[in-house]
Amino acid sequence: MVTRQRRFYLDAVRLYWEVYERHLKTALDTAPLLPALREILTHPARLDELISDVGVPQGCLVGNTTAELVPQDAEATEVVTRSYRRFTEIITDALRRAQAAGEVTANSSPEAQAQLLLYIVQGLSLVSRAGLDQSAALAAIDTAVDGLRA
Repeated sequence: MVTRQRRFYLDAVRLYWEVYERHLKTALDTAPLLPALREILTHPARLDELISDVGVPQGCLVGNTTAELVPQDAEATEVVTRSYRRFTEIITDALRRAQAAGEVTANSSPEAQAQLLLYIVQGLSLVSRAGLDQSAALAAIDTAVDGLRA
């Protein structure tokens, strides 16, 4: 029975990621990019106001899986690693386009910038579960986004 429950759980994580990835790609297919990035990054800090929106995911199932199952579960680790890799690939592509358009600074690589944004959004998602000073979180996000500005 535990194996069946585990399988359902990991299938749910995969499905969650597929939906999130489609949303992420759509959100980042805009110009200018920085407002879209800010929206993505602020989501965990704004759960209180988004909680009534049925179409908005509540928390991060990939982040929760990381906290609960990684590294002791090899399959969960693979799912999480793939999800984080796809997040950085998608963000990197968007940042590369924004650098070419002169919107985003070229002082660091888009890969490093995307990795930083992954750490911010996942860290914020985890911290927000324990309670959060929303104004401080939003100020930190604004600082990160401003740091990307050309």
